[in-house]
Amino acid sequence: MKILVIVSGCIWPILLNTVEGVRAVDEVLIDTCRSYGIVGPARLWHLVLRSASPQIVTGMRQSLSIGIILMVISEMFAASNGLGFTIVQFQRTFAIPEMWSGVLLLGLLGFVLSLLFRLAESRFLAWYQGLRRVQRNP
Repeated sequence: MKILVIVSGCIWPILLNTVEGVRAVDEVLIDTCRSYGIVGPARLWHLVLRSASPQIVTGMRQSLSIGIILMVISEMFAASNGLGFTIVQFQRTFAIPEMWSGVLLLGLLGFVLSLLFRLAESRFLAWYQGLRRVQRNP
């Protein structure tokens, strides 16, 4: 049940950003694909997926934060182990330094996951970062 809650909370930012990314594909690129006769899976891969990938990755980054929040909340209310459960147990037993160490560990976990995601994003979307750099400094 916890996994279903987390997945249902994380899927929406990815889905909505994907829809918006697909809708924002440049008309000139669509006409160019049509002129070159690119259709079917090749068009989906080379045009749609590559054009929408920055928005898809943005949705994934938002889902990472939502997923961490939902994980901790689900552990606080419906689990017998985990970081959220441990933080609540320390709070209930008035073990304040241990509780804050759990909160700091949770913040560190979020920070490290965010850094790892940014590293993967910069590697996956290197072409997009280069394109934006060129557009800013003509």
